[in-house]
Amino acid sequence: MQSEPSPKSREPAPATARDVAGFGLFWPGKAAAFAEAALPPRSTLVARTPNAAAAHSVIAGDNLEALRLLRPQLAKAVRLVYIDPPYNAGAEYLYADTFHTATGDGRRHSRWLDLMAPRLVLTRELLRSDGVLFVSIGDHELAHLRLLCDEVFGEENFVACVPRIAKRTSNKGTHFAPSKDYLLAYARDLRQLPPFHDVIDRDYEKRFRGKDERGRFATVGLYQNALDPRPNQRYWIACPDGSLAIPPGETFPDALEDGAFVTPRSQKDRVWRWSHQSYRERRELLVWKKSKRSPLLAPGGGASPWNVYTKYYLEDRLRTGLRPRDFLDGLTNDQGTAELKALGLDDCFPFAKPVGLVQRLLQWIAAKDAVVLDYFAGSGTTAHAVLAENAADGGTRRFVLVQDGAPTGRTDFATIADLTIERIARAKARLDAERAPRPGEPREFAVFDVRPD
Repeated sequence: MQSEPSPKSREPAPATARDVAGFGLFWPGKAAAFAEAALPPRSTLVARTPNAAAAHSVIAGDNLEALRLLRPQLAKAVRLVYIDPPYNAGAEYLYADTFHTATGDGRRHSRWLDLMAPRLVLTRELLRSDGVLFVSIGDHELAHLRLLCDEVFGEENFVACVPRIAKRTSNKGTHFAPSKDYLLAYARDLRQLPPFHDVIDRDYEKRFRGKDERGRFATVGLYQNALDPRPNQRYWIACPDGSLAIPPGETFPDALEDGAFVTPRSQKDRVWRWSHQSYRERRELLVWKKSKRSPLLAPGGGASPWNVYTKYYLEDRLRTGLRPRDFLDGLTNDQGTAELKALGLDDCFPFAKPVGLVQRLLQWIAAKDAVVLDYFAGSGTTAHAVLAENAADGGTRRFVLVQDGAPTGRTDFATIADLTIERIARAKARLDAERAPRPGEPREFAVFDVRPD
């Protein structure tokens, strides 16, 4: 079990909408829904397939009861929670995805919030102080989920709402063809959540075409038109031919010499990306390129024949990582369908999330020993992603999955949990066939049932 990192400061109680009179998310039964999280478990976890070598766990049964049972073991131990709950969009596949009742649409949302509220409260209790929750969600409940998470985690712990292109070929819909869903991200404590790191692919590496004694580098303009004027960022730069250059503007330094600076007087006075001090300290990273269309000015206000760029090195990007963009493309649901088909399960679970989506989240948090929890496990994508990412980077991540025993109406897999377990077993077998597991690599998983007392 991982230990929680030492807190940087005393963690405050989460700000909740309930604390602000007259503002917040309200629905009938809200108090009872929150109270559900505090109830003791009324069941026991019983091993279906005891496995002393198992690092991973799959739990078949009600996920709220499972979270109560996991609380003593996983409290403040989970680094990443990913869940894909019902979108409440009115579709019915293997599980209930609609909460309509005869009492009307408002109750539809209330019942969905009744489902989510206690589970999110318990999620927060299980997360480490540097832990993060990602929830896949659609348009129907995005707004309600955002308000609910603000209440449970605190609005200050909101990380991002990341749109994802989910499908490209559908032409359904009245006014738009639905093509997206969202990843809503909340930290247990945003102050302690490390920066995310995106993968660096070959296309990105191709940008680094320059090379010097330090290594491969790319360049970016030192002047960017979108920069707002700053007091210490407008100065002359000496070019290789001895001429001076400065961003566009109407105010110029009195001295005609390298580094002479002036305070911008209006929005027309543009600036460099670097402060005057940074320029003095990092001048060796500059690259000059001649250009007939340079936006830079020479003394007297004429156009400079030079453009000024700064180097950034591939080695630095590999070490520090890239910040991921707050949208996702190239990770569509048809990939999830293809992955199930490759395992002989293509007719079992429509619209499964792609393995690459959860792998991307694992890469973002850059924690090779993470405990990963998914209590709406569905087809088992999260487990497959953990196994695949461990195989790819030598990690020792552990997954804990929960899936209820809703019937499928099939003869081969009586419940969704049975399908989840079978998918994980087949994914594990395929990975084992592709590459012999490393000594100590966590591949084995145990199955538990939630059995009422």
